[in-house]
Amino acid sequence: MYSLRINRQIKGRVVSLGGQGTAYIGRNYTILSYDSNWNHKVIGKVPCPLKRRLIEPSRLLCRAFRHEIRAFSFLPNGDRVVATRQGLFYGAGDELLMRPATIAQSDLQIKPPMTITVDSNGRVLWGEYWGNHTRREVRLYISEDMGRSYHPFWRFQRGEVKHVHNIMEDPYDDCYWLFVGDDFTEPGIARISRDLKSVDWLVKGKQLYRAVSGFISADKIIYATDTERDYNHICLLDKTSGKVDLLCDTPGSCIYSSKFGKWYVVTTSVEYFRKYKNDLATLWISQNGYDWHRVFEAKKDIWHKVYFQFGSLVLPRDSWDRDEIIFSGQALKGIEGKVCVAEVVDS
Repeated sequence: MYSLRINRQIKGRVVSLGGQGTAYIGRNYTILSYDSNWNHKVIGKVPCPLKRRLIEPSRLLCRAFRHEIRAFSFLPNGDRVVATRQGLFYGAGDELLMRPATIAQSDLQIKPPMTITVDSNGRVLWGEYWGNHTRREVRLYISEDMGRSYHPFWRFQRGEVKHVHNIMEDPYDDCYWLFVGDDFTEPGIARISRDLKSVDWLVKGKQLYRAVSGFISADKIIYATDTERDYNHICLLDKTSGKVDLLCDTPGSCIYSSKFGKWYVVTTSVEYFRKYKNDLATLWISQNGYDWHRVFEAKKDIWHKVYFQFGSLVLPRDSWDRDEIIFSGQALKGIEGKVCVAEVVDS
């Protein structure tokens, strides 16, 4: 049996991982770099309006206003790209203050993404993410100038999808994988061609296909479901046939997954589930992607799940070659607002 031992806690929220054991941690709209010895320095600041600076002393208000870095990544030339709920930004070279990116104007308001992807050619891709209660058109965007500007390369018609969770590059096939949500016939996983001219659904229309990210191999995608409408699972998806096998059940929806050295890791969140009650966020590990072990859990704190965030164990959106696992506590007792650095122990 395995368990997780937390060796270090740091204030903030882990947003990305880098080479040589570098971790990038967000504190409100500031990004810090931590080296392998856990020495740190500030490497970026997102422009922050006065009304948001005023709430920063209150962690609870920051939670209510989602005052945090949502996504962060490096470009091949060392520049940085960032997404918050207010928009997208880039940092050139060693510039500390990041600049707003230019997004092609449209008659519809532009909605910032949940995740951003920098592909192997330095292109930046993302899709719009928000509540979208009216089910208006949803767009996919790309930047080919190092995050300075973005233009749409695909549009989903009204009612086709609710919003975009993620775009992931496939290192084995010449394509990307698109993950969308949320309800009825909307959830799905699609293949995007390398030239961005086609989006073909592999699976669509069930909560079983509602996911945020996954682990891509030559012929399979391993992902965990992200649904509050049904029971959740870790799944194995065949990239050719679309056949889905269930690997194990999880006690909640999965928003985060990452690879830490030999460990595949997924975490679950605490939200309002339709079919069961749950107040524990959990962390699961596997060495082969098929056999999963629950090694850590944390209880939701007393604050409202919608107004003050779901209880989540937040993972970075990328991976590193160290076996050390790093995650953040969001709205969870004991680790709220903290980054935890942990190791797996054989108990």
